[in-house]
Amino acid sequence: GAVVAWHQDYSYWTRTCPMQHLTCWIGLDDTDESNGCMFYVPGSHQWDLLPITGLAGDMDAIEQVLSPDQWEALQNPVPVCLKKGHAAFHHPLMVHGSRENRSDRPRRALVLNAFKDGTLSDTKEPLMAGVPAVPRGEKLAGTFFPLLLDPARLPVSS
Repeated sequence: GAVVAWHQDYSYWTRTCPMQHLTCWIGLDDTDESNGCMFYVPGSHQWDLLPITGLAGDMDAIEQVLSPDQWEALQNPVPVCLKKGHAAFHHPLMVHGSRENRSDRPRRALVLNAFKDGTLSDTKEPLMAGVPAVPRGEKLAGTFFPLLLDPARLPVSS
């Protein structure tokens, strides 16, 4: 488990609009501070979108784009220790990252990035490698962006 530097997920989804995303991080192994669990920076979901400073290696790279108050907040991150199979959900602007795995245990996870029905493409370029481009202004849907929950199909309580 290498370092996953501090970042906001929406920095990588700015080719979609509006911002109505949610990340689900599912642990495939137990995670704690020794094997590099994820950390959240409390309150950072209220910050503006930050420029990308890289995902690999340098936890301090983000310092160059933070205000002094934001840098101070980054000094007190909260560990997100999870049991295998448990999940953490976070806001698209939540600053988070994972330190180096210093243990002999793996730190594997499955990450799902979901967004609300009606999210539109904001680019003519492919949103991800291997995914066909969705024309600017068109709704993200279909094979690569399936609808996970259709409110019209939910049972109505009486």
